[in-house]
Amino acid sequence: MLHHGRTGAALYTLRSVQFPPRPIYAIEYSRSEERVCYAACMDGAVYRVEIPFIPEPAEDEKSFGIKANPGLDCLQMQYHAAPGPSTCSTPFITQRSPALSLGMSADSTNMVAGYADASIKVYDMETQAAIRTYKVHKLRLQFIPKKLQRMHIGQVCALKCHDDRPFVFASAAWDKTVRIWDTRCQVGCTMTFEGVDVCNNSIDLKRNFLIAGSWQPTEALTVWDITAKKKVSIVRVQNRRPDVDGEYIYACRFWNSSKYNRKAKYGIIGGSGTNCVEVINLHNRYITCSYPAEGSVLAIASYDDLIAFGGTAPVLSVVSFHDPKHEEYPKDLDTLHPADYGDVILHDFDDLSFASTDA
Repeated sequence: MLHHGRTGAALYTLRSVQFPPRPIYAIEYSRSEERVCYAACMDGAVYRVEIPFIPEPAEDEKSFGIKANPGLDCLQMQYHAAPGPSTCSTPFITQRSPALSLGMSADSTNMVAGYADASIKVYDMETQAAIRTYKVHKLRLQFIPKKLQRMHIGQVCALKCHDDRPFVFASAAWDKTVRIWDTRCQVGCTMTFEGVDVCNNSIDLKRNFLIAGSWQPTEALTVWDITAKKKVSIVRVQNRRPDVDGEYIYACRFWNSSKYNRKAKYGIIGGSGTNCVEVINLHNRYITCSYPAEGSVLAIASYDDLIAFGGTAPVLSVVSFHDPKHEEYPKDLDTLHPADYGDVILHDFDDLSFASTDA
């Protein structure tokens, strides 16, 4: 379902032609095409969704609150996935096994999809053909030692492509493993991290680090170094309120901000145990900010100072996050009066040191 970003009004709904409609497990926006996203569906298809252009309202009509807009009620309609009368949603890739996870490479040349039959397939975006297939038959597992197994044996429920390395992506399955893949390698899997009980799309990659959230009461958040191929730390939060009965993470993401989080210092988690979304400083293991949520949190997305999350409750929440310790370097510093220098915080992102000057 697509909502207007300023008013919150529902614009249209995408449904499958099958009855009852099959659920959507993953949505990924295109990195190269504007107003295009891809959705992985339970019917085994990956749909290409074209988002229609909605003109911006006039300056005097702009509303910054999330409320219904009667002027947009006429735009509410339902489009059905092909075959159907609409061209907004068409099957891009079709398989028999349900598609549970989805990712786009950094150069937008490949698409990676994870399926319920424990397989991962890499598709060419131009030809829509599978150029890589990572799968092992169950009958062959008894002849392969566990240390030499390079494929998933459970449903691939999470997948994340690296934002800077087009050939690298990470996947997690119900076999309690997280694997790092390189499409240039003939084997595919370059490293395996065990003991991660991921049950939803709760992994993320940033620079040389991988963050994973497990569905377990304690020690559910872990940070891994994909260059050193080892676990960096188990994030045991120090200042969580005492009435929380377990973490049980369903969604886990790095804070997506190139201005303030280039060092992968902040992580955002949510689940069914805390009943809130928490922004955690991964260095000192403290909760910087938390937002209450109705029900379990299943999905989290962020961009700069905005965080969006949703879950079992029929509510989509958009909140803002601001840490006064990480102010952006002021561009007009030379134009400030010397008496104002005491209120300016200077930043050095290279060593994450902070200093203030006195007047």
